[in-house]
Amino acid sequence: MLAKEINTNSTYLSKVINMTKETSFVHYLNDLRVDFAINKLSSNKQFRMYTIKAIAESVGFNTAQSFSNAFSKKTGIYPSYFIKQLNSENSF
Repeated sequence: MLAKEINTNSTYLSKVINMTKETSFVHYLNDLRVDFAINKLSSNKQFRMYTIKAIAESVGFNTAQSFSNAFSKKTGIYPSYFIKQLNSENSF
């Protein structure tokens, strides 16, 4: 869809992302999704009450497991632990 939006083909777009971001398109997209989830979890207490599956789906992952794996790969912790940390910081 992005390739169509910018009037190019997906192969070329993937190569550009691979070269400029030094990662695959899938990993780059997952990093963007994880960053979005981190920002939303940090700023929205209501969002923290969602299940991991609901958070995963709302930021574009197909499964809670794929979200948790991508989150852990990027941050070194799982999303459930991140949410616990946020909630304990805000309970004071």
